[in-house]
Amino acid sequence: MSIEVLKKELAGLADQDRSQIMAYLVSLQDLQNDSYLAGLARKIDTPADSSRWVGLDEFDRRLAPKKG
Repeated sequence: MSIEVLKKELAGLADQDRSQIMAYLVSLQDLQNDSYLAGLARKIDTPADSSRWVGLDEFDRRLAPKKG
C-alpha cells in the first residue's frame, strides 16, 4: 500500500479514529526516541507532586476532541 493510498484512507476516517491513529504514531515515534524514554523514566522515578494533579473530569475535558 502506498503512502498516497494511506493518506486518502486516513482522510476518510472519523475524528475519533483519526485521533487514535495519531496517538499510535506518536507512541511509535516516542519508543524510538531514547531521550524521550530516559526523560519519561526520570519522571516515573521522581516522587509525585500532588499539587500538579488534575481530576478525572478535568483530564477528560483536556483530552476531548476540539469542536469547531
